[in-house]
Amino acid sequence: MRNFTLFILACLYVIPAFAQRKCGTEEAMQQLIASNPALQKIRERKEARLQEMTRSIKQSRAQMKTIYPTVTIPVVVHIVMRNPSLVTDEQVQSQIDALNRDYSASASDVSNIPDAWKGRLGDAEIQFCLAQRTPDDNPTNGIERVTTTRNSFSVSNSASAVKHVSTGGADAWNSSNYLNIWVCSLSDNYLGIATFPEGYPAAEQGVVINYTGFGTTGSAVAPFNRGRTTVHEVGHYFSLRHIWGDESGCDADDGIDDTPKQANYTYNCPPFPLTDACSVDSPGIMYNNFMDYSDDACMLLFTSDQVDRMRLTLTEDRISLLSSNGCVPLNLLDNDAQILNVVSPFGQICENSITPSVILKNQGKNTLTSVKINYRVDGGSVKTFNWTGSLTALKTATVQLEASVPGDGVHTLQAFTESPNGIADNDPANDTAWSTFQYYPNASFPFAEGFETTTFPPTGWEIKNYDNSFTWELTTDAAKSGARSIVMHNLAYNTNDAIDDILTPTFDPAGHDSVFLFFDVAAAAFSSVNGSNTVWDSLQIFTTSDCGQTLDSLYKKGGASFLTRKQPVTSEFIPTASEWRRDSVNLTPIINKGQFRVVFRNISNAENNIYLDNINIVTKNTLPYLKEKGLVVGPVPVVNQLFITFLEAPNDLDYIAIYNTLGQLVTKQPGSSINNSNRFIFDLVNEPNGIYFVKLIYRNNVKTIKITKVN
Repeated sequence: MRNFTLFILACLYVIPAFAQRKCGTEEAMQQLIASNPALQKIRERKEARLQEMTRSIKQSRAQMKTIYPTVTIPVVVHIVMRNPSLVTDEQVQSQIDALNRDYSASASDVSNIPDAWKGRLGDAEIQFCLAQRTPDDNPTNGIERVTTTRNSFSVSNSASAVKHVSTGGADAWNSSNYLNIWVCSLSDNYLGIATFPEGYPAAEQGVVINYTGFGTTGSAVAPFNRGRTTVHEVGHYFSLRHIWGDESGCDADDGIDDTPKQANYTYNCPPFPLTDACSVDSPGIMYNNFMDYSDDACMLLFTSDQVDRMRLTLTEDRISLLSSNGCVPLNLLDNDAQILNVVSPFGQICENSITPSVILKNQGKNTLTSVKINYRVDGGSVKTFNWTGSLTALKTATVQLEASVPGDGVHTLQAFTESPNGIADNDPANDTAWSTFQYYPNASFPFAEGFETTTFPPTGWEIKNYDNSFTWELTTDAAKSGARSIVMHNLAYNTNDAIDDILTPTFDPAGHDSVFLFFDVAAAAFSSVNGSNTVWDSLQIFTTSDCGQTLDSLYKKGGASFLTRKQPVTSEFIPTASEWRRDSVNLTPIINKGQFRVVFRNISNAENNIYLDNINIVTKNTLPYLKEKGLVVGPVPVVNQLFITFLEAPNDLDYIAIYNTLGQLVTKQPGSSINNSNRFIFDLVNEPNGIYFVKLIYRNNVKTIKITKVN
C-alpha cells in the first residue's frame, strides 16, 4: 500500500494539474515598473492614448458600420522542454485553430454566451498561421523544438530565461515579423505570461505558455485544455488588461468601456449571473471574458471595445506583423542567387581600406556552381568577383571580395549577384544587400570634446547600441560647463546588465611617453547605498587597439564610490553644478600597442542617469632621467611634498617607508596606493629639517635613497 501511495504522488508531481488559472503578465509588469519607475508614466500615457483612440474608433465604426478586414499573423512556436516531443505537431496546430476560432468569434461554444453579453461580442478578424518561412527565407513548419536541461522556467522578467539560448531557452525569431510563442514548463503554477508592447526588448516580445495549458490535445490538461490560456495571453500581447483592472476593489478598471466593473478575478466556472460589490445588479460581472481567470469552458468572448483596442495596437505598435511574409510558403525557382547580408565592412572601420565579406545564398532549386558577385561604394564603379563552387538549395557561403580604399567619411556599400549558373536570375528582387560604414583619420593631441555642437555623435565618435534600446544621447538638461553633455537614461532602462558603448576617435600615441584621459562625470542611483542592492549601474573605460576585437580595461566604478549624489533619486536625476566629479585614467600602459580608441561603457541595472562631459586626452613626455633610471625621487632638497615617480608601476613593491636619522618611521604607504601618474606623494611639510632615508621595500630586495628636508 505504501509503494502504491508513493507511485500516485510521483504521478501527481510529474503531471501538474492546475485547479485555478494564474497569469504572470501584470505581475511581471509591476516588477518591471518597481525597478524602473519611469515606466509607470510611460504606461499611463500609453493607456490614456489607447482609451482615447479606442473611443474615437468606436464612434467612427458605429457611424460607418465598417467591419475590420481579416489579417493573418505569422506564428513561430518554440517548444523548450527536457522532452520537447511531449508537445506534438498536432497539439500545436490545435492551438492555432483555437486562436483562429476565438479571434474571429466563430468557436462552437459562442452560443453559450449569456444573452446579456451577446450584443457586446466583438470579432477581431485576426487569424494566425504557423510560419512557412524562417527569417532567412528557409522553409519551416513554424515549430522549433529545443531540448533544455532546465526543469522549469521562472516568470521573472516575463520569463526572459526561456527566450534566450544562453539561459537554456530559444532565441526569438524577428519579433517585428513573427508572433513568438514559447511553450515550456513554467514554475510556481503559472499558466502563461505575455509582454505588452511597451517596456520589453524586441528579443523578448511574445507569449510564454505552460505546456499543460497549450492547445486542446496532448499534454493539455483540463480545465485548461481548450487553448484559451494562449488566447488570454495573446490578448495581453495586443494591450488588453485583465478585466478587473489588476487591483481588488472598484476603483481599478481595464480601460474598456463595455466590460462591467469587477472587483477581482473569477476562478472556475460559476453559474450565470454572478454579481459582486462593483456590479451588484444582474447581469453582474463578465466572467465569460477571455481576460478573466475563468476555466477554458467559461471563457467565451472579447467585447467590441476590446477588439478595437487590439486592432489599434496592431496598427500602432505591431504594424510590421501585417507586412510580414512569414505565412507565405517558399516557391523556389530554378536559378536564384542572393546576397543574404554584408558581413563587413560595417560601422566604423579603423583603416582606410576595405575587403568586403558577404554571405552568398543559393535561393534556387538548382545547385549553384557559379555567379558574379558585384559591389560598389557610394554608387561608384562596380567591382566584380567571379565566384565558383557548389551550393545546393538554401545553402550559404561566406565570400571575400576585392579590396578597395573608400576614403574619409560615411559610405554605403551595395553588394549584388548576377548571372547564377551563367543565366539570368529568376528573382532579381532578392539579389542585393547593403551596409553602411565610416572611416575617419586619427584625432590629434591634445584632444577635447565638450559635446557643445548639435552633431551627435561627434565626428569620429561611434555609438554601439547592442539591444536597440536606450543608449548614449546628447542632452541640454545638465552640463559641467557649456550647455550640453551626454547621458545614459538608466532610470528607464528596463534590462539588467545591458551594455552601451560610446567610442572616441582613433589616436596614434607614437612619439609620446605617456597619455592621460580626464573627464567629468555625474551619477545617481534609485536605490539607497545603505540598502541590500547588490547590482548597480556602472561605468567602465576600455581601450581597444584592434578596432574593437579586444578590450583593455582601465577603469570600472559603480555603486556608492561612483555616485556623485549619495541620496536615492526616484525621478530623473539631473545634476547640479556641484554634483560633478573630475576623474582621470592613465592610458600609458597601452600606448605600446599602437593606435587606440577609448571606449566608455555604460552597464545599466535600472538605477538612474549617468552623465559625461569635457573629455580630454593629453600627452606628457617623460624626463630623460626617469627614462634612464626608471625612478625619480624629488624635489631634492624637499620643502613640502616629496614625489616618488616610477616610469612603470612596479608590481612587486610592498611599500615605501621614510625614516629619520634615529631610525624612527616617519610615514609609509603600501605599493598599491600608487596613483594614475605612477607616483607616490608624501607630505613632509611638518617634519623638522634634516636628513631622511626613503626605503623602497620590494618582495625580494630593498632600495634606500637619502634625501634632505629644508624650509
